[in-house]
Amino acid sequence: MIPYGILAPGYSILYIPDGIYTRLIDVATEISPLALSVLELLDQRPMHPYELAATMRARHYDEFIRLNFGSLYHTVESLERDGWIVPVEKEREGRRPERTIYRLTDGGSKVLRQVVSTIVAQPRREYPHFAAGLMFMHHLKAEEAARLLAERAQALHATITKLSQILDELLATGYTRLTVIELEHKIAMLEAERNWTRKIAKEITEGRLGWRAGIDAGDERLRRRHGSGAH
Repeated sequence: MIPYGILAPGYSILYIPDGIYTRLIDVATEISPLALSVLELLDQRPMHPYELAATMRARHYDEFIRLNFGSLYHTVESLERDGWIVPVEKEREGRRPERTIYRLTDGGSKVLRQVVSTIVAQPRREYPHFAAGLMFMHHLKAEEAARLLAERAQALHATITKLSQILDELLATGYTRLTVIELEHKIAMLEAERNWTRKIAKEITEGRLGWRAGIDAGDERLRRRHGSGAH
């Protein structure tokens, strides 16, 4: 039998007993960012879905996850079905619909920590749209590409300014740096992309980036790799 809470040999999955039966959970793909956010907030204290959504928005989680009530309620139902959260009580305010308050189970707490450990330790292949645009940018005219890259750099700068203000406000409110470290990371990544985008736009404008895709016909490395008959 696989020991509790370790990765099964040959799998990127966690073995979690739930008291009735055991199952293997694909921690790399099964837990969405929204589900992870729900588990994280319920690790702090029990909440109902409306409070979860309000807290996520107050902390600007919606900068990192797709947040709407439909997907949130579906996620809460799935987490309850998996046994990672359970209802503890219901409350009603005035004529508002009854709200169910949930808490995190021991199994949910272990899943939360294992998933976070996996995400932090293991890079995951992603497929950003910008990379696809760069792959086929040579179909544009050089002047147009330079102009569009400059536009992108301006948009990135505006986003950086907005997120920097949000970060400063959260820190001033009393949140610790660790609590909002994801904002710091996102700003750093956007700054790097903005600076690189500006650099490439300038190289195109100055003619330092040759505007021709493919491999040069006379490239000596190509001849060495494919033989003298390559053409």
